[in-house]
Amino acid sequence: MLKSEVVVSLTSFVTELALAWQRLAMYQPGHPERKQALDRAHAVLAGLVAPTGSMSLGVGQGVLIGPDEKLTSAPAARLATALYLLEVAVIRFDEGVVCDDLEHLLNFLPRGEAHSEDKDLGLELQQRGVRHIRVEAVDFSDLVATDSLEDEGFAAEEDSSLWDRILQRLLNDQRFIVDPEMGAEGGGSPFGRVQAVVGQVLEKYGISGDDVGSLEQGASSLEVVETLSGVVGEAAGEEILEAGDEGSRRSAARHVTELLGAMPEGMQHGILDAAVRELVARDEAAPGLTSLGSAVSAAQMVGSLRRLRSEKVGFAPRVVSAVESLVAEGVKEIDYPNRQRDPDELAQELRMVFADDDVDRVPMSGDLDDRFFLELRRHVPVHAMFTDLSPYLDSITDQRLDVDLSMTLIDLLQRPFLDEKQIGWVIERQQEVFKVMLAGGRFVAATRIVEYLREQASAKEQIKPVREAAERCLDGLREPQTLSGIVDVLGEVKSSDIGLVHNLIDLLGPTAIHQLLCVLGEEGELSRRRHIFDLLASLGSAVVPASIGLLEDQRWYMIRNILSLLRRVGDGLNLEVLQNALAHEDSRVRIEAVKCIPELGSEVTPAIVEQVLTDKDPKVAEMAIGVFGTARIGAAVQPLVDLLNKPDRLGRQRKLRVRALQALGEFGDATILPQIAPFFRSWFAPVSVEERHAAYQSLRLYPEADRRVWLKKGRFSLDPEIREICSTLIGAESTAAGV
Repeated sequence: MLKSEVVVSLTSFVTELALAWQRLAMYQPGHPERKQALDRAHAVLAGLVAPTGSMSLGVGQGVLIGPDEKLTSAPAARLATALYLLEVAVIRFDEGVVCDDLEHLLNFLPRGEAHSEDKDLGLELQQRGVRHIRVEAVDFSDLVATDSLEDEGFAAEEDSSLWDRILQRLLNDQRFIVDPEMGAEGGGSPFGRVQAVVGQVLEKYGISGDDVGSLEQGASSLEVVETLSGVVGEAAGEEILEAGDEGSRRSAARHVTELLGAMPEGMQHGILDAAVRELVARDEAAPGLTSLGSAVSAAQMVGSLRRLRSEKVGFAPRVVSAVESLVAEGVKEIDYPNRQRDPDELAQELRMVFADDDVDRVPMSGDLDDRFFLELRRHVPVHAMFTDLSPYLDSITDQRLDVDLSMTLIDLLQRPFLDEKQIGWVIERQQEVFKVMLAGGRFVAATRIVEYLREQASAKEQIKPVREAAERCLDGLREPQTLSGIVDVLGEVKSSDIGLVHNLIDLLGPTAIHQLLCVLGEEGELSRRRHIFDLLASLGSAVVPASIGLLEDQRWYMIRNILSLLRRVGDGLNLEVLQNALAHEDSRVRIEAVKCIPELGSEVTPAIVEQVLTDKDPKVAEMAIGVFGTARIGAAVQPLVDLLNKPDRLGRQRKLRVRALQALGEFGDATILPQIAPFFRSWFAPVSVEERHAAYQSLRLYPEADRRVWLKKGRFSLDPEIREICSTLIGAESTAAGV
């Protein structure tokens, strides 16, 4: 990647590094998105390190400190928190860092879990061969106790983040004429500077504070107010969206309330609408929307939601429940109290209403007048007859209407007067209703529809056209575009309901499994693919026949998914499948095939081992060596020994040889040690220092009695690191024997 394609700055580096960390968790090894993200982060780092040869970053709780700036953005906070959990105080990048070094660093960072005593980032990087990234641990020797847990300076800086964000948006927006020096007004307060800049923009366009949003203003002025409100509100919504916890969201929502109170009345609706619009379109923004609804008045929130709905703004599925709660609470607050009127007061109001002269009415007065109102009061609570409407409501819900419509469509298929075109219309409508049921998680109703259609298709008393129409309808329900409706709710299906999904798929038959596999291949969103994959894996061996048939697919990612699915299920893998996958032209498929080797165990032959060790992509061989050691594939022992005994004078296979030594150690077979004896000699041995260190490190995996002779020789080595390794292992043996 060319450096000109990225912005070389500390902020850009932190952002790209955090993005690469996210990609490593989202995509499997070998995926192009992982490599692209690491390349971008490495390109920015190379540009930063080039002038001085190194770069250091200080680590605080949620903040990274650079040479000239303090980074508190969301990406910086995530990285800082992970490093902080590992008790890192300073991280230093020297010239010579490669993409693999960054990958090792990011793979070791914790993702939210508490610090573990056995996690030492510095030691881990050294063991992985990372020499150009160094870390310094936190030193608690200068720890000072204070009277308060609050850091007023830092809190003030955090509180000003919203105002700084809005101010930066206004100053950078080319649509507004803003004097940058004007933003310094307001007594140094960021909030005051925001007010000053907004006032300046309105003044530049000849808009007074009292007339903002008035219909008397021209179209151009209204457009300026609308645009200005949108910029301010969008920044406010982003601030709430990026808040990491409940306290931060409440603080940001409180600031939005302060902002609304300080802005001209004609801009308040526009600002709130823009902020809410930023939140309702995202599933992850539901907590932020709830916090904002708690901060502003119910009338403001309900009004904003109604305006957005009238503008046809789409609401994310998970936000809908939060919106319903806000509207329900808002209606309670803005409606008049449901209080019982005083009968005498009500009678007096009615007297006043009917007191006017009416030529068609005989005036009432005296006892007749009093008796009339007495009877009226007696019959007012007539609504008590209709207190319970629940039996009637159940019959008009969308769910009930969908079921009734679906049953009506099934009944229509039994009518012999329908022609082919009309049958097609009925089937298309049935597919739509069935997809709605799946998307709504109503698997019981969907199962009932399939059962009725199966009965109709197999009923011998039905005429042939009716049976064929029912079978066509079932085929329509098995189509990928119909079954895709289930993907929308897979992430929300309870474990107790997964059996309903299995029953439905079983009724639809093997074709449905094949179509779900096709949906898996067509789905572009990672989270949805994972949900589909988990569903297919939960079906067990039932997915194997349909999966085997797709191993001939032309798409590499489809074959990789099938191999991963068969490995997860633990069925359907054999030598033929493995050999075909290892011969695939795409290395990502071959890597997935290597992961399947443990499923075959003793069936793996030395020829297969040789094939993967000599693969043209070194990543395949690296993955294979790790798998051989972890799974203890016996056929791999001799090929690994042969690999180590081959000379490697240029060091091109050093990484593979180091991993091979570790893998052989996992076998724990003492007969291997004499065959790799040159790695334990410091004289006349064609091995590198790194390989010799790895060989001695692997001794900890062998039985104590078999490794003792090699450890004693290592204690007299000229290499201090080897002496330390051997002394440590011998000391551990002595301690264990003493106990």
